[in-house]
Amino acid sequence: MQLTEFVVDALLQPGVSDVHLTTNNPPWVRRDGKLLPSQDMRVADGDLRMLLDRFKITDPMAALADVGARESRMSQEDSRTGLDFGADLHGTRLRCNLSLANGGLLSLVIRRLNDHIPPLESLGFPSSIIRYLDHATGLILVTGQTGSGKSTTLAAMLDHINQHLEGHIITIEDPIEYILPAGRCKVTRKEIGLDSPSFHAALRAAMRQDPDVIMIGEIRDRETLTAALAAADTGHLVLGTLHTKSAVKAVDRILSLAGSDNQDLARSSFASVMNCIVAQTLVPRKEGGRLLAYEILAGTPSIASNIALGQVSQIPNIMATGRADGHVLMNANLADLVRRGTIERDSALSAAYDRNGLEQELKR
Repeated sequence: MQLTEFVVDALLQPGVSDVHLTTNNPPWVRRDGKLLPSQDMRVADGDLRMLLDRFKITDPMAALADVGARESRMSQEDSRTGLDFGADLHGTRLRCNLSLANGGLLSLVIRRLNDHIPPLESLGFPSSIIRYLDHATGLILVTGQTGSGKSTTLAAMLDHINQHLEGHIITIEDPIEYILPAGRCKVTRKEIGLDSPSFHAALRAAMRQDPDVIMIGEIRDRETLTAALAAADTGHLVLGTLHTKSAVKAVDRILSLAGSDNQDLARSSFASVMNCIVAQTLVPRKEGGRLLAYEILAGTPSIASNIALGQVSQIPNIMATGRADGHVLMNANLADLVRRGTIERDSALSAAYDRNGLEQELKR
């Protein structure tokens, strides 16, 4: 079987989200969250280059050198190697990352993108999540590890806005994942590398394009954060993602990005615009497949006060007793899924960032 046929066949199988291809290694396929090797073939360098050529990457080494030069101009903390790009293979939309591994060999990770944006209510969130989107301003963060469904949640949020409000939605992505057609809103899509050189540059330009809602694919440097906070502070709704396991860690990450020399202003700015933070992960269902587990940190006055005063360590206690205010702890959500028989106890413990806390929750 040719490599292209293998990739197409694999990505069309139920539950498959990713295919990993590294020269001189077997392909690996992620199904329902588990990454497993395919021992029937090995990836030849020529076949991988032919696949990349179909994706319009005619000179992989030159493309990687170009992205490396661009990233080297960033701070060490925020720079990364690898080329992110979108592609289409036999009608299937893909998000790809090309890098070097195992001593300079080409390595490609391919993720299948869904053409259909699921309704927000179908993802498993409480109906109260809608109140953070309707007629709202401020900053909404969706956090989680890679592959936790952040892009799907953001797309569902934007789709809800697109169906219920009137305005201008600008998305800034690297690459564009879900295609959001115009509904009641005008939708403008900006792709990093094609429409703008960076998230920061695209966000600054977006502020002069009469936006109502701005979605930032990833907030990963101080400049982008500063621009996002400024946009939220001037009456826009700004949505973005971070790579943290919990809502509290997202607060820490935001303040860390702001820099130690700017903490007082950063705490004040973030506290004044925080709408909500959603932290999420995907957990195996008992009957197969995966479902969303989440926590929600609502931007209530007490949360804003704690952030402004630098008392972030107090936030979990407020969340634990503040369900009526919209707060949901990950452990409470996981324990509820276990009690309903939707997921196994071991699966919940594997997904929890606070295993001891979850064990105590399950004993109640």
